[in-house]
Amino acid sequence: MSSTEERRAEKIAWLPLILLTVIASVAGSIAYILLGPQGSTLQCTFNWGISNRTTTLTVLPFVLLVLAYPFRKLLRINATHLTCLYTVGVIICYSNLAGTETGYLFPVGMSRTELFTDIAVRDMMGSWWWVPPYDVVNAMMSGGVTVDWAAWGGSLFFWTSLNLSLFLFTSGLSLVFRRRWIDVERIPFPPTMAAHEVVRAVDVNRPSDWSLRPLIVGMLLGIVFEVPIFMQALFPWFPDLYAWKSNTCPGGTWRIDLSNPLAQNIVGLAMVSKDPVSFALFFLAPLSVSFNVWFWSLVMMVLEQVAYSMGYYTGILENYGCCRVLSHAGISLMESPPFSWGYVSGVGGATAIAIMMLYNSRGYLRQTWGQAMNPHGQLLEDERSEATNYRTAYMVLFAGAIAVLLWHISAGIDILSALGILIFTVFVSGIAGYYTYAHTGFLAVNNLRGGHSWFPIELRWGGPLPGLSPDMIMTNWTTQAFTNGTILMNFPTAQMMPFKMASLTGASNRSTYLVAVMAVLVATPLILITKVWAVSMYGVTVFTQSACAIDVACSGRDWAPPLSALASYGAVGFVATIALSFLHARFVWFPFEPLGFVIATGIPGNWYGVWSSFLVAWVAKVIVLRVGGSRIYERYGVPVVGGFVGGVILTLFIGSILLVIRFFVPF
Repeated sequence: MSSTEERRAEKIAWLPLILLTVIASVAGSIAYILLGPQGSTLQCTFNWGISNRTTTLTVLPFVLLVLAYPFRKLLRINATHLTCLYTVGVIICYSNLAGTETGYLFPVGMSRTELFTDIAVRDMMGSWWWVPPYDVVNAMMSGGVTVDWAAWGGSLFFWTSLNLSLFLFTSGLSLVFRRRWIDVERIPFPPTMAAHEVVRAVDVNRPSDWSLRPLIVGMLLGIVFEVPIFMQALFPWFPDLYAWKSNTCPGGTWRIDLSNPLAQNIVGLAMVSKDPVSFALFFLAPLSVSFNVWFWSLVMMVLEQVAYSMGYYTGILENYGCCRVLSHAGISLMESPPFSWGYVSGVGGATAIAIMMLYNSRGYLRQTWGQAMNPHGQLLEDERSEATNYRTAYMVLFAGAIAVLLWHISAGIDILSALGILIFTVFVSGIAGYYTYAHTGFLAVNNLRGGHSWFPIELRWGGPLPGLSPDMIMTNWTTQAFTNGTILMNFPTAQMMPFKMASLTGASNRSTYLVAVMAVLVATPLILITKVWAVSMYGVTVFTQSACAIDVACSGRDWAPPLSALASYGAVGFVATIALSFLHARFVWFPFEPLGFVIATGIPGNWYGVWSSFLVAWVAKVIVLRVGGSRIYERYGVPVVGGFVGGVILTLFIGSILLVIRFFVPF
């Protein structure tokens, strides 16, 4: 039997997968809600969705794989089954399991009009068809109320349709480009590579000569690292072994204090990553990208020091850590002249990555489009292994684009703004975020807004933004949320990570995609429904949440950069990124490439201080490859990384259960 026929012969256990999706979506949502009173630091890190790490780590896929191990022989769990589990976990995490830009009480938080002192904003929100009546939302403040599902129906439908329309569009991109990205470019996907090592351990049909020892060693290291962090966060008396309480963000980034002599003299030294998870995953990234991240970071520090000596950045040495990187209304390295790196990367670099992706794929696109338009409908050999034929793939892509536009129009956004959001916020930012994450495990563009969030809005209005209106409120919220790493369906990683796993395990692309479709259809409404129910039962006042959800002061219109700055610095970043792309592709010896440049100059890269983790990962990988070669790297390096990430996530999962227990039984 051929491999194609074998893949067609796969049978998916739909009922157990659907049941698992239901349980994980409901339980994960309840756990996340109940973690709120424990404190935002614990909630953001110890949950079942996206852990607050430098690498935006998806927790549930690893948990499902690890929990399958005790049943591997009893249930004859093979690589195909594990691919399905991984797919379900990824899709649930990307379906906003851990909340969105409006806070972890979403969608309740989005409708809490009573929190806004600006009556104009409150009245505008109350006029939208998808916002429940004021009295319905207000009754949930104290809890103990029966959910008025009829009143919440519009809101649940509205936000469910957002996730599904984004999934449809990014599915189209994934279906069209899967062969190009996975089979031709062979993009590594470090998080999926790490998860695949767990799959190999659980697979009942794993090769007899494959050793568990490197994976176990890595898992023990991950547990040893994460347990003390959890313990010191849970119990004040527990020793802070890793100085995690000393100017350390939850994601593992050290904010250099003003008292530090280095911070007093080096302008560009603000944030340093000390999260071993990022060190481990970046070890799996291409050496050229890792080198470029730390190299361009060093260049930036030198240039910033020179600029400071010339009179720029006056007073910036008085700002500690993150305030040097991003100070919305003041002086910052990312948004202030003479470099405004955030706009160079977030606007120009992101756009260039998307444009170069299309340019480099021009032959592939001609071939697939021609096949899609083939009136005879005969499948190419390469097309037989795809999830769908190319005609269907392009139809899904076009249908997704229309769905995204219609959703924005239904939200009160005008057609020109909706087009700008689709092109720049969803496609350009989504592709740039996908490419950087798929190569490194770091969400470099679609996080912390960058500057890309402002570009489509100001481009639409030609400069200064108009006065307050329902259109502007929702446009602001959409562009901010889509580029802050909180609505994760707006870039194709959700589908491509399962496709990558399928390519590693030999599972059917069609079956993998169908499982993803099932998961998003089941998980999205369930997550939203569960959160509404949980908040209604316990009350909004039990859970702490900032009111900064949609109000104009929170959306940032009062400090939006001028269009001229976005365009001019964006143009510089666009030209530089395009030049690096052409030179790197043309000359084998040319050491500089675009992805590392965009990460180094981007706001997220500087906010998380990833130059340090990329530097250490680059040095370690160079030594391993020089001393032991690719055999040692693949046989020991990758499994240790997979085990380490698995050990960390297993600790996060157990920690989340303990924290939920503490909600009911304080200790």
